[in-house]
Amino acid sequence: MAAIASTVNRMQTHRARRVSAQWSLVAAGLFLAAAALQLVASLERWVVLSASRTSTDISIEDHRFDYSYPADPWQNPGTTAQFFGVSLLLLALGITAVARSVAHRDNGLERMLTVATAASFGITGMHALVSGLIGVPSPLQFLPVQVLLSLIGFAGLIALSVRWLLVSWASSVACLLLLAVTLPGTIVVTFQIAPAIVGYQSHDTTPFTETIVAVSTAAAGVAMLVAAGVAARSRRRFGAESQLTL
Repeated sequence: MAAIASTVNRMQTHRARRVSAQWSLVAAGLFLAAAALQLVASLERWVVLSASRTSTDISIEDHRFDYSYPADPWQNPGTTAQFFGVSLLLLALGITAVARSVAHRDNGLERMLTVATAASFGITGMHALVSGLIGVPSPLQFLPVQVLLSLIGFAGLIALSVRWLLVSWASSVACLLLLAVTLPGTIVVTFQIAPAIVGYQSHDTTPFTETIVAVSTAAAGVAMLVAAGVAARSRRRFGAESQLTL
């Protein structure tokens, strides 16, 4: 039994040594920065702009104020779309940083999954950012385009989570937490999680839906901090074991 436990520990240490603590920290920083921007956008809609509206105004819950995937009819509430768009660009960079942190071999499939997943977030982010800057939805507003991009990101995150599970469980968890930012994940938050927290189902968008998405993004950043800590500790353990062997 001791031999089996020792073998398992050596395998876990070997896997963790293949994880870059530095790149994990970069990914964590990008995810946390993205979460901060998402939180700012959410609070701008649900706190600042909501408080400024009168009883004769259209409810801030109306779908025309949804800034995650701008599409006609749409009105940008403040600078929410710009904040959210930049946050998705940071997520795209963060996903590539996670891939760098767990890269341990030349794997074409893994690179393809990473590029496709990051690109889906990046293009969606550009759509939100440009739409916010020009005040109208960009040409990427069409539903088939948005659904395709989001499904690529959704499927890509799941596939990467599975591939990275044995190398870094924390990185795998981070990918799963980012599912909330995709269209399928946002739908679940809108119709299941947000109503359970707020206490009612809105006629359109339940208040603080985007805030919950921001919290999930922040949790992905924390998961990458854990990944960095596990990798650093495993490298120190390996160094100590190497010295004892010598």
